[in-house]
Amino acid sequence: MQAMILAGGRGVRLRPITDSIPKSLIPINNKPLIEWSIKYLKKFGIDEIIICSGYRSKQIKNFLKKKKNFNCKIKHSVEKIPLGTAGAIKNAMKNISSKSFIVINGDVITNINLKKILHKPNTIASNELKTKFGTM
Repeated sequence: MQAMILAGGRGVRLRPITDSIPKSLIPINNKPLIEWSIKYLKKFGIDEIIICSGYRSKQIKNFLKKKKNFNCKIKHSVEKIPLGTAGAIKNAMKNISSKSFIVINGDVITNINLKKILHKPNTIASNELKTKFGTM
């Protein structure tokens, strides 16, 4: 199964940290956010992940190139200009070959059990955010 990780945001509320690294590479408990997201998806059998990035996308690509132990296929969909959530998904659709796929925000760590929704078409799952500011 395929999934997209939306990782294109600039993280302006996290400045000055995000002046030099993209939000998805900010470490949480010594692991970049994007690594948490990939491992979360892998736990549910996702074997192909499309990273939708924009801001500092080369840093994300370089990190993922060095970190080769994810045991899944990783593709990149880069936005040359910010397209927003729907635009990022549309831009990445050229990489999607299956009828169903998962989309997650790259700056949210969740405990949603994807097994409960993976085989139900047109399903949306959400959790109430603990803070209105996303990753802090």
